[in-house]
Amino acid sequence: MIDPLPRTEQRNPVSSRLGELSAADVVALMNKEEYQVLTAVEQAAPLLARAAEQVAGVFGAGGRTVFIGSGTSGRIALQEAAELPPTFGVPPDSFMVMAVGGALTGPAALTWNEDDVQAAPDALSRSRIGQGDAVIGLAASGTTPFVRAGLRAAGQAGAWTCGIANNPGAPLLADGAMGILLDTGPEVLTGSTRLKAGTAQKLALNRITTAAMVLAGRIAENHMIDLTGSNQKLRKRALHIVMDLSGADEGEAEERLRHSGWSVRAALRHDPPTGG
Repeated sequence: MIDPLPRTEQRNPVSSRLGELSAADVVALMNKEEYQVLTAVEQAAPLLARAAEQVAGVFGAGGRTVFIGSGTSGRIALQEAAELPPTFGVPPDSFMVMAVGGALTGPAALTWNEDDVQAAPDALSRSRIGQGDAVIGLAASGTTPFVRAGLRAAGQAGAWTCGIANNPGAPLLADGAMGILLDTGPEVLTGSTRLKAGTAQKLALNRITTAAMVLAGRIAENHMIDLTGSNQKLRKRALHIVMDLSGADEGEAEERLRHSGWSVRAALRHDPPTGG
């Protein structure tokens, strides 16, 4: 007997005629369904805040946070981790990704098979992930063997662990010290979890990492103060941040930044040299 389908794999009755719609009607239908994403993230808000507190504590103590995912979840995790060093000035190895391989997964890929239950535990062991680290596993289904095995191994090694899934009762939610349900329901395109489920996971990671960086002191007011101006766009942003937070005019702000190697934090901390 076939097991009942999880919600992320079930047909959505609202979109049963999707293949007959115009492009405009497809967009309108997807817009209408998207409200479930924010609802799911809002319902998970207390747990997302607790996860952020854990990640902030790990980061502040010099530990690492590892995201484990497969398919869409792995690529979302890779995107999140890739954005953190340029945004918050964190060391590249403070946020890591372990993912099932694919054309868009890159160096984070550990295996091509999401049923591989040894790849993630082995990689965690090689990286010496354990006490003082955090590991977050993501899977829309909440059943992916690769993710579940990694999360359980991380917990056994002493790391703080969290599973994020989009199906109520998913096993992954019970595999870690914390489980976060993002109940986005059936997709407009049946089983395509790159849609509502994936969007909810991206929003969840945005909230966890941004709140963690706030707690870690990487943000002043609502500015990213560990930004380094490594290109023209970022230098312009750095200039406006220093002007806004210090009250300096454009010339003084640029002088401070040049003196500090275009580091916003250093430019805010030190006065420019005088004389000459």
